[in-house]
Amino acid sequence: MLKNIQNRTERLRHVIILGFDNVLLMDVAGPAQVFGSTNKVLGRTAYQIATATERGADFTTDTGLQMRADRSFDTTLEVDDVVVPGGPGVDLQLGRSELQSFLISIAPEVERLVSVCSGSLLTASAGLLKGRKATTHWERSEVAFRRFPNVDWHMDEIFTQDGKFYCSAGVTTGIDLALSLVEHDHGRRVALGVAREMVVFMQRQGGQSQYSAPLRAQSTTSKRLNTLYNRIKDDPAGDWSVRKMAQIAATTQRTLHRDFRHEFSQSPSEFVEKRRLAIARAYLENSRKSVKEIASLSGFKTEQKMRRCFLKQLGVVPTAYRERFGERDLP
Repeated sequence: MLKNIQNRTERLRHVIILGFDNVLLMDVAGPAQVFGSTNKVLGRTAYQIATATERGADFTTDTGLQMRADRSFDTTLEVDDVVVPGGPGVDLQLGRSELQSFLISIAPEVERLVSVCSGSLLTASAGLLKGRKATTHWERSEVAFRRFPNVDWHMDEIFTQDGKFYCSAGVTTGIDLALSLVEHDHGRRVALGVAREMVVFMQRQGGQSQYSAPLRAQSTTSKRLNTLYNRIKDDPAGDWSVRKMAQIAATTQRTLHRDFRHEFSQSPSEFVEKRRLAIARAYLENSRKSVKEIASLSGFKTEQKMRRCFLKQLGVVPTAYRERFGERDLP
């Protein structure tokens, strides 16, 4: 058994990162740096990284920085993992067939097909995410639902996995996903070493939200919803029934439900739960308060209710969340 694990971890993996004009630089550089730093931490080449473009031409990122292509799509590729980045250039690529045709042809051959940010729209356009769990940058959610309704979109997760298909929500979450792949390939100790090398936190788990309740609330233009949000923020442990919220917002319960669905894509009760979750996460990350005390302060009342919420929303219990994301040097 140990011999099999050693063979797996010592194997050289060939990673191809796709390129096109106006690609988001971070979507290319983030995963590449994780794999490159893994090589440094291990003291050997565990990942051989290359870029590929339609005709092997160099490409320009969204920052104006030019990048070299190592090979073209029609080159015979030795590849284990393909990374599909996103960025402003995705919209143009959606109207072309070359990249999608390459993904269709290469997908059966690779072990992992990794889509970063809006790169998942390209993978979806190739028909590879049909019926599969996926995510993308929250700003592209409307396009995702409209153009690819046959995909099981999970917009409130920073990365997803369905078989060999991996997706991350956007920008820096490509680093989270790449660290997760390194942890799978080489273990948590190596992944932690890479995170330290890059001076980033160990990867957030895939169940974490790519945007928080406060960020959602700040984006609304509705004065009455802003007022309601501020009341909930100031008193998260209060009795926030839909009836009470409707009274404060001076509207009917039915209208309140409609407004919340329109503004936040969730019900009023779900919004309150996620606000309480955000408060509890902050306490777990930045304080040494007990889980029982945090449950009370954040409005869950009991540890059991908070635990159920954490499992449902994040896939971890509060103690495991604190172990992974809590500050180590708190007084």
